[in-house]
Amino acid sequence: MRNTQTFPSFESLLRQPQIAESFISQKIERLKKKGIYQWIWSEFERESSIDPQISYPSQGLVRTPYDSDRGKDAVVIQLEKELIENTISTQLYYLELLNHPDRLKALLRANAQPFVPPSVKRAQPIFVQAEAERRAIAITELALQAQGADRPRASRTQRLLSGPFVKLGLQARSILCGSANPECWGSAPALAVMAQVHSLVGIPRDGFFTDIQRQVDLAKKALEWLEKSPVLIDRPQREQQHLLGFWRRNLMGVLEPEATKALPRAEALYNAGVRTFRVYSPEPGTDLVWTVMKLRQLQRKKGWEEIEIFAGQVISVEQAIDLQKRGANGMYVGIGGGGRCITGVRSGLAIDWPQLVEKLRGQLHIPIIVEGGASDAIAQTLAVGATGIGVTRSVGGGTIESPGGWCYLKDAISMFKPYGGEASARVKYMGGRGGPFGVIQYVEGQTTEANINYDRVTVPTLLHNYYLLNGDAILSLVFQNAVDIPEFQEVAFNALVRVTPMDLTLRNTH
Repeated sequence: MRNTQTFPSFESLLRQPQIAESFISQKIERLKKKGIYQWIWSEFERESSIDPQISYPSQGLVRTPYDSDRGKDAVVIQLEKELIENTISTQLYYLELLNHPDRLKALLRANAQPFVPPSVKRAQPIFVQAEAERRAIAITELALQAQGADRPRASRTQRLLSGPFVKLGLQARSILCGSANPECWGSAPALAVMAQVHSLVGIPRDGFFTDIQRQVDLAKKALEWLEKSPVLIDRPQREQQHLLGFWRRNLMGVLEPEATKALPRAEALYNAGVRTFRVYSPEPGTDLVWTVMKLRQLQRKKGWEEIEIFAGQVISVEQAIDLQKRGANGMYVGIGGGGRCITGVRSGLAIDWPQLVEKLRGQLHIPIIVEGGASDAIAQTLAVGATGIGVTRSVGGGTIESPGGWCYLKDAISMFKPYGGEASARVKYMGGRGGPFGVIQYVEGQTTEANINYDRVTVPTLLHNYYLLNGDAILSLVFQNAVDIPEFQEVAFNALVRVTPMDLTLRNTH
């Protein structure tokens, strides 16, 4: 008879430390007997290098001539063994909790439902007035009034048990989506962990991953992490198949907007096992629609199984509708609003994606994912009409899963990892885009640091950050007394109000 663990109830795993910690300790002993724990440890050793050839296919803790002053002066250190072990245990706890059998049932229920797009609502005075005044609305100008006193209060635990999941593309997923930035997602464990919590995550194409073979090998390594996931041990065969099927399709190969570059990259990634793609262009142009169309043609020509295509960055209602017609399963909006992005500053662009998302209500039957400030205002972003929230440093920054593993830089202030925007000089340099005399053209991102954030976490796993942000989504539902994201998008739109600087002061700690 097979020796298996008894799975605790979701409530016990969530709230009873003795039961949860005993379950994880027993699981780790089983992992050691099967050699999986040792494999995880050896993989992190490879990841934890300052030499990108040793960390291959992942990026590693790379230092460049374009790092911040702190990055240049800091020394390389390795986390203590006890902290590493505690971090891996905590990571496993979150993976087991977020893939609990009861939560998987909720995922399957959401997967069986069609995507419900936000409907056209009555004119919202905030947006009508802003358009009349030709004024851009920043998402942080908005807030929600609480509602739902006419029915029983919502349970946070029940909202966590049900995700909140939403149909995002061809399958149900978390609303949090990993971006295309190699500084967070240029490592196999970061990709695999994010995919295992049912989030889309981009396999980067910038930095070292401009090399198609390195991007392909990173995809293969992330898939290997999924296949060796501790979560699968002791699960029924059918459950394992469900989980692996969902996880694999969350790995999203990032492609260029030019079809001549995107198609060879997509074909190589498809042959490696990738079935989801993102055509990514921060600049406006016709290339985006053309490449989506050519990808669909390639799928038919090669007899591929159905692929998912996400495309962006979209700047108009007309472009969004055209992408939908050409076969996109979802789209991205948002240019210039990221934490390290300076595109808006250099080009004079307004960060006005809330108005575009509001205009798209009722125009589309595919979801919208927002990048550039959305993770700072999850409730407001969902209320306006978006379904996905792009995340980068807010989830992956300064964690052991991000490039560099358990190696960090340390100065008199803190431990950290170098962190640059996708179009920073640092990332461009890693992609071989240095110019004469060290001049790098069109830098549109800053290079700073991603610190170990002990204000929010006790161990540096990205799943702590993910769990906290997912909690923001849950609280958004609770204070509108909504059951799920589609209901929230319907009721919360009319609860939007503009706020003053004093309101922002009162909302923060003071």
